[in-house]
Amino acid sequence: MRILFVAYFFPPYAHATAVERTVMLIKGLAEMGHDIGLVTARNYTFFSRDYSFLKYVPETLKIINPSALEPSTFLERVSNSAGSGRGVLRKFIWPDSRILWLMNAIPAAYRFTQRFVPDVIVSVAPPYTDLLLGYFLSKKFKVPHIVDLLDPWSDDLYEMYKMWWQKELTSQAEKEILKNAKGVVVATYPMKWRLIEKYSFLKPETVENITFGIREDLSEKVAEINYTAPFTVLYLGTLRGGHKNPEGFVEAFAEFAATHPEVRLRIAGNIDQEVMSFIGNRIPESNVQITGYVKNEDIPLLVNDAHILWLLISRAPGFELVMPAKTISYMGFKRPILATVPEGWTAEFLRKMGATVVEYENKGEILKALESLYDEYKSRGLRALNNNITEEFKYSVITQKYERFLKTLV
Repeated sequence: MRILFVAYFFPPYAHATAVERTVMLIKGLAEMGHDIGLVTARNYTFFSRDYSFLKYVPETLKIINPSALEPSTFLERVSNSAGSGRGVLRKFIWPDSRILWLMNAIPAAYRFTQRFVPDVIVSVAPPYTDLLLGYFLSKKFKVPHIVDLLDPWSDDLYEMYKMWWQKELTSQAEKEILKNAKGVVVATYPMKWRLIEKYSFLKPETVENITFGIREDLSEKVAEINYTAPFTVLYLGTLRGGHKNPEGFVEAFAEFAATHPEVRLRIAGNIDQEVMSFIGNRIPESNVQITGYVKNEDIPLLVNDAHILWLLISRAPGFELVMPAKTISYMGFKRPILATVPEGWTAEFLRKMGATVVEYENKGEILKALESLYDEYKSRGLRALNNNITEEFKYSVITQKYERFLKTLV
């Protein structure tokens, strides 16, 4: 099968976990014998470069990467008030800040698709600009289109759409694109049932839940728990408020550290300045370490120094639909998980995995959970997750599921 992916985010530019999932799926599908093409962007706004991902890119991948045109980048170059500029900008762009890329991407992708002749086009979103390009290519060349939604679109989780016309256009575009799609991939079951409930033309068999996956090459490098090291809680990923508001946990950990001065909180990822200040004002410097973005190949080193993995979701618009990608990657790291999340699908999923689940705002319960896990650490009795369940989330298994879905529809 000849599969053409449209994915704005791709190595070596690191942008959250979208990069990892896309590159691991492309790698797996290529190893299964499929011919893979990719339309991606270059020179876009990104947190960091991570060249370690490039070793997973198959040599057979056919790729075109027209240059990005991002208004937010332009604002940062010409103005000292980029934050306020971006706020104004959001009222005038749609569907996201990547939209100007289409000026370069459409003509380049048309020529590329003509040569590649795909059997199916898969567009990965966000950014939702990818869905527009996938839709245009599908219409132009009469090729089946698969929509791969890592986050909901019209539910507007991140409150991107401030204006009525943006909301209306999103609703119309989502309906049109999904109606013409051959199938839809979503990252969680709640997303699947929300779409089926919303659009009567979608059938359960054409909407498939395929999560993020466990990186076997990383999990193999994770050692057994080192009980001689100071008790360490590790958080991997971004902390930026909204769905990642850490106030309850930070307050609890500050009290925990006051009675156990040797404990540590390590945060590896990109942190909003306001969140950084909040943490610094409550947890002593000796008890917290913030490392910034860590390359994917170095993650096992951090996990080996940790005893507990902290997972966070806070109550914000659409929280019941999402599950952080790190929920799955954590499962491969042989460490207990402390999840501070609202009640809902993700909380139930984590309980089945054997994680400790606490309401994200309940400082008292979080403190109690930390004390309990600390007691298990002192008695060398920390318990990892249910290995029998985690097997089905390895990327090797996830990719097979992805392939079956594409074959069924195409």
